[in-house]
Amino acid sequence: MIYHCEKEQTLTFSVLPPLYLPFYNQWGANAYYTYSAFDYDPFELRASSTSGSPVVLAGDKFFGFLTDRGGRILYDGYGKLTFVCPAGQSLWAAEDCNPYEEWRRYNETVVKDQPAYTPEFFWGGLEYCTWVDQKNTAVRAGSSNMQEYLCENYVYDYMNRVEKLGLPKGKLTIDDGWDLRYPADEKVWGNWEIDRVKFPHMEQLVKDMTASGFVPGLWFAPFTFTPNCILAQNHPELIGENWNQNAENYDSQSLMFIRPSPLLERYFTEVYGYYIDMGFRKFKLDMSYGNKREMKELLAMMYRIIKKLNPAVEVEAHIPDIFVSKYCDTVRINDVSFDDRDQWRAVTMEHYKVCRYSAHDRILNLDHIGTNTPDPEAAQYMMHARLLLGLESGFPCVSLLPDRFDDPAVAEEYAVLVKDWCRKQK
Repeated sequence: MIYHCEKEQTLTFSVLPPLYLPFYNQWGANAYYTYSAFDYDPFELRASSTSGSPVVLAGDKFFGFLTDRGGRILYDGYGKLTFVCPAGQSLWAAEDCNPYEEWRRYNETVVKDQPAYTPEFFWGGLEYCTWVDQKNTAVRAGSSNMQEYLCENYVYDYMNRVEKLGLPKGKLTIDDGWDLRYPADEKVWGNWEIDRVKFPHMEQLVKDMTASGFVPGLWFAPFTFTPNCILAQNHPELIGENWNQNAENYDSQSLMFIRPSPLLERYFTEVYGYYIDMGFRKFKLDMSYGNKREMKELLAMMYRIIKKLNPAVEVEAHIPDIFVSKYCDTVRINDVSFDDRDQWRAVTMEHYKVCRYSAHDRILNLDHIGTNTPDPEAAQYMMHARLLLGLESGFPCVSLLPDRFDDPAVAEEYAVLVKDWCRKQK
């Protein structure tokens, strides 16, 4: 049944816990299930980790907001689930149903009037990303700076290692550490200038990546900046919440979320245009972990800018919410870690499930093979590889290359798995 609310309306239903909340999670955890009382606005919550659609599943019942006009969801902890629907909102409510089949029908209704989504051929293809591999280099060198060793020569060496391992070519994203972050030893985030000490010939590197058969990609965190960057200095009114949620306590080097504003249109047009002209064909937009409504507005603007510059450029983000994911081409399921030796499988599969159902019409980035653990055990690394490479509706993201392990059998088996995945896509 669909409830259309012409004025604010409160709707209450009887449910049995646990409740499954795809929109709610905590970093690196499987926190989607709850028995506890809560009061959430799923449109205003921080989009921590993998934040899906504003729906609730409880036993054989499914509920979901049909627009992004707002609303609250309350649970008393005993069996009463309440939806506060503002005027103009509609609520999908189904009881005595298969909730996942109902979720699919809900999705089809939400997107039925959206423009057709036509992916470029490479968007769903194999990807390489420097992130975990560069972390591995740092950890083995005894450094806590995960960006320190990423440089021009590192990327060339990474490509050579892919060749030597006999792995198929694909996208190659240069991750966090390419931009000028610490001029004069002061952290500055948000200028998006190339660190020319580390990447003195970025233009030639991009040409060489393309000539070698890779599709060049670049990491950005455009939803955040520090108050001492040029953009924030010129427009302090754009400074939003503190990353650590304490807006009263921050200095010039604290990481802050950017407030949505038309002022950003020109700024990001220049930023993305510069790198598109250089030859980059994928942007990984990271760290949109702030207020979801603001993150959605920012992502929508960036998506519009990038597509106006070049519609073939892949835009990747990590908020699978059906009302947000329409502003990207691929959705990253977000990484997990082997730190919790008992839970990584469950976290991986719940992230995947939330993305598969929330962003049902997008391509999924199965990020990262081997998790985000910088120096994993070979057995865990391979277990995670087999798990991800067996999933549907997504492409594998190879980050930590298997030549990091002493046993050559690891690289051999890994290469077979990746090649087999590529073969099945043809």
